[in-house]
Amino acid sequence: MTCCCGTDSVDEQSTPLLRNKPPPKKPLVRKAPVRLEDANNVNVQLPPVYYVIVGRGPMAVVNHRTLRASEWGKARLAALKVLHLGFPNPWPKYLKHGLGQPNHLLSLPGFTNQPSAAGPEKTVDGGLDSQHFGGCVDDEYAALKDGFAGVESRDEWVALVQARTADDQAPDAKIGEEIQGAEVLKVVKEMLETKWPKYPAEEAPYRLCVVNPKTKKIKLVYAAAIDICTGPGRPRVGKPGDGDTPEIKDARTPPWLPPELWTKDPTWLGRRTLNGVDAIRDEVSWKANERICVTAGGGVGLNAAEKARNNSCVLDWFGRSGLMPIFDNPRNLTFLAHPETGARLKPGKRADVGVVSEAHLLPLDGKLRMGLGAVLKTIANNDEATKVNVTLSAHNDKDAIRDKWKKSSRLDSGHWTFSDEFTDHVKPLVPSKAYDRLVIPNGQETKTVGQPYSFAHHLTFKEVLGDDGRLVALETADGLVRVVGAAANNYPTYTIGDWTRATKPADGSPAFIMWSFHATLPVSAVPDGFIVCGVNTAAANKYFVDFPNKNVNTMTYAEILAVVGKAELAVKIVEGRNANNGYKDLVDLQTVAESTDAALKNFLYAYV
Repeated sequence: MTCCCGTDSVDEQSTPLLRNKPPPKKPLVRKAPVRLEDANNVNVQLPPVYYVIVGRGPMAVVNHRTLRASEWGKARLAALKVLHLGFPNPWPKYLKHGLGQPNHLLSLPGFTNQPSAAGPEKTVDGGLDSQHFGGCVDDEYAALKDGFAGVESRDEWVALVQARTADDQAPDAKIGEEIQGAEVLKVVKEMLETKWPKYPAEEAPYRLCVVNPKTKKIKLVYAAAIDICTGPGRPRVGKPGDGDTPEIKDARTPPWLPPELWTKDPTWLGRRTLNGVDAIRDEVSWKANERICVTAGGGVGLNAAEKARNNSCVLDWFGRSGLMPIFDNPRNLTFLAHPETGARLKPGKRADVGVVSEAHLLPLDGKLRMGLGAVLKTIANNDEATKVNVTLSAHNDKDAIRDKWKKSSRLDSGHWTFSDEFTDHVKPLVPSKAYDRLVIPNGQETKTVGQPYSFAHHLTFKEVLGDDGRLVALETADGLVRVVGAAANNYPTYTIGDWTRATKPADGSPAFIMWSFHATLPVSAVPDGFIVCGVNTAAANKYFVDFPNKNVNTMTYAEILAVVGKAELAVKIVEGRNANNGYKDLVDLQTVAESTDAALKNFLYAYV
């Protein structure tokens, strides 16, 4: 974006997030598929060739929409049919909750059905209504299918992606894990060993082995290009202290069993132990006074706690080291009571209302407790499978769970004890051993079968860079297979969690610059949230080449500086949006940035 205020010039080398721009990448210009003719001049019937998008959730739709809008994307799509592989967008079926972002932050690049256009009535607990958001994504996908010919979708999951070989023979059919037993695995291998059809040299360079979860049939889909937009990954369910149990294994819902299927099976729907994502599905009903145990913080842990609150359940929610980090997001304070007055908190900075330690995390309702310092030791369903028996172990000597009356209780023989006030309030009181639901929200698993690493890592990926040198996607050497959105942010060695491991991104690497950019964005519910994934996906598709980013909440420091022309003001804008859930309007921007500079009026606050 060019500077439109004509003010002071700035030495670009003095700003840490600026990098030399990589040379512009030429779009992959592709013609419509060609069909060979045999000796009798009769068309050879070959399988169709698609532009495949793996996924049907928010970032899959952002990817598709911005490809349709940018000149680079149009050339890449050419006249190919677009096939979305994957299960329906899950957001309309999650617990109706406030997303970790207020309405004004959820402008998605290229969308004609903007979630941010919602009024205050679409706000829940200080965040945008999650089901309204999911509905906007579905509306956008429907608009794509109605507006462009040749857009298809299939409720299937990907087992493996193969690259075409020079002699049209299948490469090694290697699958790291069994899918649904030896017989299915055998069929998959046999199919992947099938000789490649005789396409022209530049047609169908890749194919995908896909599985239909209803029919169990396995097919090959041929692709001119593939974008993998699967989200952050399947929920991780770690082993408790006594190792895997049948209950823990059942909580790891396999990729061939989407909610649309397991919610129709009493065996799966009746599980007492669930991963966090399954637990907050609307199909999983919680009844008043049921006892719920939630074993970690994070965005999904909070959603499970909110579901317990909404259904008048009795909740024990605790983290290994505490729950404080989740309340760094201003939206999430609405779960808490003021530590002094007991009044429900409004969205804001926790320090401003005196929430500065775990002891200040005060639940609003007498049935809710919040704690720290405990981890799962043993779990097992009781004989009637009506309860799950839970034993905890202390993670440190600070184990404590706190109730509405500011009373802390400790672990005793692996179970939480009760204060007298809690005992009087909750009747009948059941010892903290037998729970109706155990919820385990432990983040994402990125290497299991059905995830991008599992089915595509053998292709070898390199970074796709944005104009500031940050990682915005991953791609194969030929650029035809990409990993986009949260799937890229969470790809092994690129996730922010890897910073604590030996494989952490080196200072100045594309992943380091990307997470550094993320650190300047408005506070979000999760690191790989919609804000950073949306802007990265659009950048990967060169969307901002044709539609420059004018959203002050997602612009880079360099883009803001180019508009206002003053380093001090640009820094104020970045620092202000980061701590305040972004800017709602011009007045908000002027207040936080402590400026009425006319240059600020150059900003627009929504994608159009």
